Amino acid sequence: MTTTITGSTLGTLAHQEIRNYLKSKLFWVGATLTAVISGLGLAGGDPRWSTTGDGIAPAALIGLLGITIMAGLTRNSDRAAAAAGAVSVDQRTRTLALAAAVVVPATVGLAWFVLALVGYNLNPPDADAAAFGPATETFIYAGMFIEGVMACVGGPLLGLVIGRWLPRRGVAPVLSVVVVLVTMVMQPLFTWAEQWRQVWVWVHYYVPVGVEGDGDRAVALTGSPYLHIGYLALLCALGVLVAMYRDTEADRTRLRTLIFGVAGVAAVVCVLAMFGGLDERLPNPIPSPSAEQ
Repeated sequence: MTTTITGSTLGTLAHQEIRNYLKSKLFWVGATLTAVISGLGLAGGDPRWSTTGDGIAPAALIGLLGITIMAGLTRNSDRAAAAAGAVSVDQRTRTLALAAAVVVPATVGLAWFVLALVGYNLNPPDADAAAFGPATETFIYAGMFIEGVMACVGGPLLGLVIGRWLPRRGVAPVLSVVVVLVTMVMQPLFTWAEQWRQVWVWVHYYVPVGVEGDGDRAVALTGSPYLHIGYLALLCALGVLVAMYRDTEADRTRLRTLIFGVAGVAAVVCVLAMFGGLDERLPNPIPSPSAEQ
């Protein structure tokens, strides 16, 4: 039997899980390497692209590693609750406390984003890789936000879902590899996936996919990165609800209603992200340095 406790107890547990996240050596390895990438971006970044491609660093080092970190914290929380016995806090409250710990990787992601924007403006990309026409700088910034910040939030929350439903050790690292493989397939290198790639959690919007005669030409891709951010935020909320649903003592009827409601809104926003914004690939009018002469 568990005791349902909310309010101040949730706050106390949230602070405890935040401290636990900060104790993770894996987190500090990722955060340190992300800081190095940010420093390089401020110092000059990529000579052609500036910091626009640096989002892969926090995505991999904070978001992807966060899957394993959060799954481990979830298992630790369950072990501590089992040891506490009858005085244990209910699983729903513990899940919310774990979700609150996402503030740690999210802060790193936001810090990277701010520094990446500073680096972008201090050392702007070359004209052939810079913003143009409808693909404004905010369009590029939104793509960077998806690749860096949203990955830092979504990864750990996926780890929370895994920790709740598939708690065996080793599952999170294996599923992290699956996430990487699917991400590779969903990129615009495969034109068949371009129109519906927005269903996935990590995609590009402005990359050197090239055009005929210029394989390195910068191209703005279809869809709306702004709406995609909204879609990813809804997926994050959905992940928390699905993790809470694992508690057999929770009000599952209400949770099911919330889950289906959020999932429905997310599906609508995803479709809008697919068909909003640019409706076809838009190459930068300036050829890349490797263009055929």
